[in-house]
Amino acid sequence: MTVTQTSAVQPDTITTVNTDLGTILADATGSTLYIFATDIPGSGKSTCTGSCPENWPAASADIVKVSSPLVSSDFSLFTRTDGTEQVSYRGHPLYTYRSDTNSGDVKGEGIGMVWFTAKPDYTVMIAKQPVIGSYLTDSAGMTLYFFTSDTTGTSACTGSCLSTWPAFSAGAVVAPSLLKTTDFRTVSRSDGVQQLAYMGRPLYRYAPDKKPGDTFGQGINNRWFVANISGSVLVIATTVATTVQATKTPYSRSYGGGY
Repeated sequence: MTVTQTSAVQPDTITTVNTDLGTILADATGSTLYIFATDIPGSGKSTCTGSCPENWPAASADIVKVSSPLVSSDFSLFTRTDGTEQVSYRGHPLYTYRSDTNSGDVKGEGIGMVWFTAKPDYTVMIAKQPVIGSYLTDSAGMTLYFFTSDTTGTSACTGSCLSTWPAFSAGAVVAPSLLKTTDFRTVSRSDGVQQLAYMGRPLYRYAPDKKPGDTFGQGINNRWFVANISGSVLVIATTVATTVQATKTPYSRSYGGGY
């Protein structure tokens, strides 16, 4: 499995195309490439199985060739359960959509609230997991959180709290079209950090989350919750939440010095 960066004059297997949704990734034929919210970036696995690939064929290649502005190190290949090699971008498995018939078609955007065009410049993404549902992540797939002690546009997580719950910052918001960019705004914290907020709620990462798909911060101290795309706080029943935490994290649920 080889990923090669080539000059722009040579044929590439992955390219960029300008569409109504902005600049997106496309395969060598110009077909739009998509990411699937239920896939966990970097896991080397696709959750599009069974009949799913009939509508969402995996982007396959023996060798990936890209040219500027794309960077070869952002792409990799992994072997699907059917033995084919699937291309991933920054850990996200890539797919085409059967109903896209022309270069630049983006008919798959937002389908099922889980399929989104693959863009090279996302700053906020959507992930979906059982029980937790659809929630916000950063561009690398790391879970983002709400803190219920915050007030609208103001963070109550200060001092040592930030070592456990780092404030999430981003420049221009690039997100799937399912999300309204007007629901995001940058708020100035008392420490001078510019923190991104969603629907008025400041966003945070959780230090013990080490890889995409980790949601160890869900329900901590009954004040920290994954950033549900509805903007609401998702409170899981205590028995369920306890089971999830017990099987997913070695950290105490009071981790964070009371925060």
